[in-house]
Amino acid sequence: MNQFLKALCLIAFITFFAACKKDDDVSITPPRDFAVQYNSEKDSIVKYLKTHYIVNVDADYNISFDSIRNASQVSIWDQTTFPLQKKEMVRSTNTENLVDYTLYYLVLNQGVGNQPSRADDVLIAYRGLLLNDTQFDYNPFPQVPFSLYYDVAVEGWRELLPLFNAGVFTDVPGDPNPARFENYGAGVMFIPSGMAYYNQSQGLIPAYNSLIFSFKLYAVNYTDIDADGILNKDEIYAPFTDIQDVDTDGDGTPNYLDIDDDGDGYVTKRERLKYDYTDPANPVPFNPAQYYEFADIPTCTGGTLPRHLDPNCHY
Repeated sequence: MNQFLKALCLIAFITFFAACKKDDDVSITPPRDFAVQYNSEKDSIVKYLKTHYIVNVDADYNISFDSIRNASQVSIWDQTTFPLQKKEMVRSTNTENLVDYTLYYLVLNQGVGNQPSRADDVLIAYRGLLLNDTQFDYNPFPQVPFSLYYDVAVEGWRELLPLFNAGVFTDVPGDPNPARFENYGAGVMFIPSGMAYYNQSQGLIPAYNSLIFSFKLYAVNYTDIDADGILNKDEIYAPFTDIQDVDTDGDGTPNYLDIDDDGDGYVTKRERLKYDYTDPANPVPFNPAQYYEFADIPTCTGGTLPRHLDPNCHY
């Protein structure tokens, strides 16, 4: 029976990732200049936003669009019920694609739960459309969370999903209604191909196609990609707002992927060790090892940063 259940879970897992996961089974066309391609797609995305309107948003935040046919139908661009928002991206780390993208999105509901970083696991329902309104994917009942870092090929997801909050799981004993997520983040994102599959065709998605995703962010599982004992979401400090921008030692690897955040030759996990100061001149780690939680990592005498971010401080 256990093997049978495992087989069913594996089938569900494979099916879930069919469209949005990283996949080697793709068709690749010759690459174009990123800036030239984006200028073309940017015009197409803006045209879609100005020539389509929101037909309906139901109580579960399912949304539908259609082409404008009369003056009473207000465009996605101009409507104010769900004001169109945008994120301006300044690219400086990808040596091939240095285009500064504008990512448009709609907030249908902000959500009240945890907010993911670009490297956490999420449970999300979604629907994918091309700009010609062709549906290329639909997953209304997700069963398995997936990693925004390892499993997602659409980079735009990593940029925009962290702007939303997850929901709250409700399972009331004796309630005839099934367990469900409530007050979850829900929205729509309009993604140029340079932040998606670009020159790769994926199933019903041709190469060089902008994508539309409506989504519901049900749950977030915080993770620790570099296994240093500090969650991805905590690998950040003011004035930064994105873990991708935090690189304490300036080695080109952001802290959430760097096992030695301050580049002092002592890995971050070691700098979280608690020491026995019975002999102040010769402090030694406790045996068995004990570690500070992130919020309790101390600074060294005269320092201002936690010791895992201070290259002059090791214990």
